[in-house]
Amino acid sequence: MDTPGVLWPKFGSEEVALNLSFCGAIKDEILPNIEIAYQLLKFLLDNYEENVLERYKLSRDYVKEILLRQEPENINIYEIMQEIGRKRGCILSGGKIDDEKTSKIIIDDFRSGKIGKITIEKVERM
Repeated sequence: MDTPGVLWPKFGSEEVALNLSFCGAIKDEILPNIEIAYQLLKFLLDNYEENVLERYKLSRDYVKEILLRQEPENINIYEIMQEIGRKRGCILSGGKIDDEKTSKIIIDDFRSGKIGKITIEKVERM
């Protein structure tokens, strides 16, 4: 029975769900924006680092230094998200970074093509 929008979607894998959420093919309410933006930024840094550096005016040395730290990967990626938030003025009272606003900026920039031409899935060569 096809019931679009009535039942929770079932995805074959977390990767498929994230890829669909990056593009806005599934409702933003299904996955938290902060998680989507974190995973998207991680993907972009792994595959399109130059685009991220250019879009958010990040120093290559700064990003390299953060990514090479002996901290867990989630802390390193999150720190880069925080820097994007600082640069974009997503600051709450007390100097804390607004993670929701930062996440929305990253997701919107990706979806609107402002980060550049990005391919999420690549064809495997045989």
